[in-house]
Amino acid sequence: MAAKKSDEIDREIAAVIAEASKQDLGKPKKKAAPRLSLPDDMRNHHVGDVNAGTYTRVHLRVRAETRFGEELHCSGASYTMGQYNPSESIELVTSPDEYPVWRTVKPLILPRGIVHKYMYAVFSGGVFAHWEPIDCDRQVVPQGRDMTISEDYGTFDPHSTLVLSSPSSSVYTRVPPASSLSSKVSSSSKDHSLSVDAPLSSLTRSMSLQRFQRNKVKLQPRTTHGRHTPSDYKPSNPDSTLFLVCYHLPIDISKDPVTGTWTAAWNKDSLISRSEKSIAESMKVKWVGCITTEVTVPSTDNAPSTVVPMTDSDMAEITAVLAGMDAFAIFLPPALARNHYQGYCKSKLWPMFHNVDILDIYSSVWEEDLHQANHDQWWEAYTAVNTRMAQAVAAAAAPHDVVWAHDYHLLLFPKLIQDHFASIHTPRPRLVFFLHVPFPTSEIFRELSNGAALLEGVLAVDVVGFHTFDHARHFLNACKRFLGLTYQSQSGVNLGVDYKGRNVVIAISHVGIEKNLIQEAVLWPQVVAAATALRDKHKGKLLLAGVDVCQRLSGVPLKLLAFEQFFNQCPTWKDKLVLVQRVHLTSSRQGDEAYSSHEIKQLVTRITASHGADVIDYEESATPLSLADRLALWLACDMLLVTSIRGGLNLHPLEFVFAKGASKASDLHAKAGVVLLSEFSACCCVLNGGLRINPWNITEVVNSLDRAINMSGDERLGRRARDLPYITNQPASNWTKQVLSILQDSLDVDDQSSLDFRKLDPIKIKHAYAASTRRIFLLDYGGTLIARENMPMYMKKDFTAVSGKIPTPRMLHALQTLCADPRNAVFVVSGVSQVNLTHVLGHIPSLGIAAHNGALFSWAKSIRFGTPNEDVQGNENAKEDKSRAWYHHRLVEYDWSPIRELVDPILRTYCSRTNGSVIRYMDQGIAWNFRSCDPEWGHMQSTSLQADLEDVLKDIPVTIVRKKGLLEIVPEGLHKGVVARHILTLDAASHGGHPDFIFCMGDDTTDESMFKAIYEYYAESSTSTSSTTSSTMDPSKDQQLQHVFTCTVGKKPSNAHLFVNHVDDVEELLHTLGTP
Repeated sequence: MAAKKSDEIDREIAAVIAEASKQDLGKPKKKAAPRLSLPDDMRNHHVGDVNAGTYTRVHLRVRAETRFGEELHCSGASYTMGQYNPSESIELVTSPDEYPVWRTVKPLILPRGIVHKYMYAVFSGGVFAHWEPIDCDRQVVPQGRDMTISEDYGTFDPHSTLVLSSPSSSVYTRVPPASSLSSKVSSSSKDHSLSVDAPLSSLTRSMSLQRFQRNKVKLQPRTTHGRHTPSDYKPSNPDSTLFLVCYHLPIDISKDPVTGTWTAAWNKDSLISRSEKSIAESMKVKWVGCITTEVTVPSTDNAPSTVVPMTDSDMAEITAVLAGMDAFAIFLPPALARNHYQGYCKSKLWPMFHNVDILDIYSSVWEEDLHQANHDQWWEAYTAVNTRMAQAVAAAAAPHDVVWAHDYHLLLFPKLIQDHFASIHTPRPRLVFFLHVPFPTSEIFRELSNGAALLEGVLAVDVVGFHTFDHARHFLNACKRFLGLTYQSQSGVNLGVDYKGRNVVIAISHVGIEKNLIQEAVLWPQVVAAATALRDKHKGKLLLAGVDVCQRLSGVPLKLLAFEQFFNQCPTWKDKLVLVQRVHLTSSRQGDEAYSSHEIKQLVTRITASHGADVIDYEESATPLSLADRLALWLACDMLLVTSIRGGLNLHPLEFVFAKGASKASDLHAKAGVVLLSEFSACCCVLNGGLRINPWNITEVVNSLDRAINMSGDERLGRRARDLPYITNQPASNWTKQVLSILQDSLDVDDQSSLDFRKLDPIKIKHAYAASTRRIFLLDYGGTLIARENMPMYMKKDFTAVSGKIPTPRMLHALQTLCADPRNAVFVVSGVSQVNLTHVLGHIPSLGIAAHNGALFSWAKSIRFGTPNEDVQGNENAKEDKSRAWYHHRLVEYDWSPIRELVDPILRTYCSRTNGSVIRYMDQGIAWNFRSCDPEWGHMQSTSLQADLEDVLKDIPVTIVRKKGLLEIVPEGLHKGVVARHILTLDAASHGGHPDFIFCMGDDTTDESMFKAIYEYYAESSTSTSSTTSSTMDPSKDQQLQHVFTCTVGKKPSNAHLFVNHVDDVEELLHTLGTP
């Protein structure tokens, strides 16, 4: 075979890259690395725990023959190692004498005994070029106090063993298994130069296309974990049970009027019913729902049916029947069920979640008897039903199970489940909530008097699901405005909300249809017969289908008005076009239903009187159309018109698109249809082949109808082909597995990060505390010692700034107890002003305080480090505090007046156009506070202001720090990390050695610099040339630094390795440590 030309190879490689970029957002899936093979002495200490507070200084030495202008970096799976983000990677260095060996400038400070994954990356000209071409991540388990790893770039055997170069050294080299040693050596030498070729043109000359395909991963970003797909979903625990909880059981139950026996059958139209290839084939499933304790008994003659109460034997028989279907029911008294369902759910939540203003609800002509006085009774019923369902599920569920609640009837249910398990001190099951109706805008949601409780009820889950981003967007906005929560994008394609130390995943996934069932059902004889009969009834005419619930939100009157106007403009179509409209009377909103039915009938009468009795085929039904009835209608009709004003989940358009062309059995089956779809419907976002309409724009609907009527067959087929992939690949079974896969992915992230980021264990911290002799505590103030309040837009009357709160008496007592121990040095490091900190904490003489992020110091009297050294000087304001002496850094020894004159006009301009913002002038800084502003507007303005300030202050030695609701101008180089380093340096110099216990805790981004400073201090603690090592320090005392703990308040990405969920946990910890 002739060799390929270089340009041909270039084109093939470009095609491979293009294909790879389409898959999984360009993020490759890596092969799982086998467990790291270790020497016997290390294998015995494989399992570590960050709660032990022990670390290893890990030095990396890697041999890599890079090209001119290339550099080597390292990044790993953990947050402290950059999470495989090239911009956060760790730079390695070399020298002419050392090359081709690259090494870390400072050692990596890694928790001891924890598996750490990492890889090397090549940068060219300071820009990321590619990752090293290996099939899986490198792994290391740090052991001992110091550890140096020597290895080769581009070659890694996951079965290799780390071997000490000599018994007296701490240098480990990777040795492959003996069976593959020779082959590894030869392949390594052969491919070594190829593995570092960053330019694509060099790659094309140096290796075949096949090799490039094997190594195309190196041109792409790394991910910390592979995402699950619905097809390969399996529960993490094979013994777990999925509880599908819905107010309406997906089971139809009925009582035989003759025999009196109860029977049950699955409702095929329910998303969560048992079906072919459903989730029930992959794991154990139990269905939970409600049943009203009354029975409708049909009459044997023409008399109306009667409603009688259920007997105990009825409920027992129903329970037994449902048990055989892996389901159980919560029986509700009729009054409770009415107040919950027809009352709070259908009269309040339903219209408001569809963005109907509460004033319009109470002033609607069909709700003359609706009064606000009913609200309390409805709310009590809503709470009671949610509580009953939660109690029933909690009694049956275990911590390893998954509980999935559906729809707006159960908004309080997740939190009730969480509270139950918290009360018995047991981990709760994993929770999912999915909303199948729209979520209202914040302006509508704020009218719900219990809106905050509903949001908090939903946020107790691990995953909240919506069918469209539009619905999710309103939910996120409500969380931000009413609870002051923040959200962000996560790795993958989901969003996350930070809530009480957890990250709640926001999943957006629109369910599809059961393709296999419909493909089979369109050939059912009764379906074909009914479709043929309808075509024969209107022979020779085009049929326009419409299937809606009888309510105002369905927009049926708008549909009829458009239909009437079409005939007015195109009278020749009167004998060629028929609207086949079916309306379902649900009886759930009887006033709305009666009024809508009357209005629709009036319009139908008017249109048929003007344009002929045959132009509209209208029917009402008290029962929804069955699958067979719907498919017969779809097959018979040429077009489907949906004019909903507000719409949640509606699968009818998806069914119509698929059924029209699902089979070649006849012309009835093969002809593609056209969907005219309201832009307010949820499925509009997934059907790209339909004609999008605004039902309020009657002229637009008429024009779209004309276009659909005259559309060619090829265009119809093309539009169907555009939607078919999504429709056929997202059946309810796949959709269920997809949502559970999202849940599993979130658990995988927790599991992966849990190795070096775990919840703080007070018992283990207490054990290290008791074993130590000299301890240093570095504690943040706001958000750590006192709760930091969120910034909800509509709760300003309840908002109190941090400066207006004080720690609880128990927290203050715990601080006093810790400070009273002469072995402890306790410091509070905060951005709060000197005056406020002195007012709250100044009465504790043994407590060190750093105000304004360390610009001002007040040393504890019992541990004062003599006179201030060259880094600090006396403060003129010290005379204002008779109990303490204050000092400040020379970093802030310059005049702030010119800076204030420079920025004051800018700040005042932004204050004038940002309602609620204020300027604060401090001794050592200037702040623009936008906590009380509209959160979205405040964020936008702060971003613009920061850019303006950076431009004006670019030549002045200050920096702009962004905090929660605050922009602050502070001296350049002064942050909490400098404070932490300063305290540790002075302490070590004063005592001639390091403490053996360091504990640092904070909650904000400004506290991250403290965590980093502590790791840097640990890294340099044994370096004699380090500036942190005083000449009076005994180098042998390096071994004293035994336990280092970094902890963040709230579970979130952090340089800390421990977390607690709330300030209450901080209080409990400090109290525990201070108690003998």
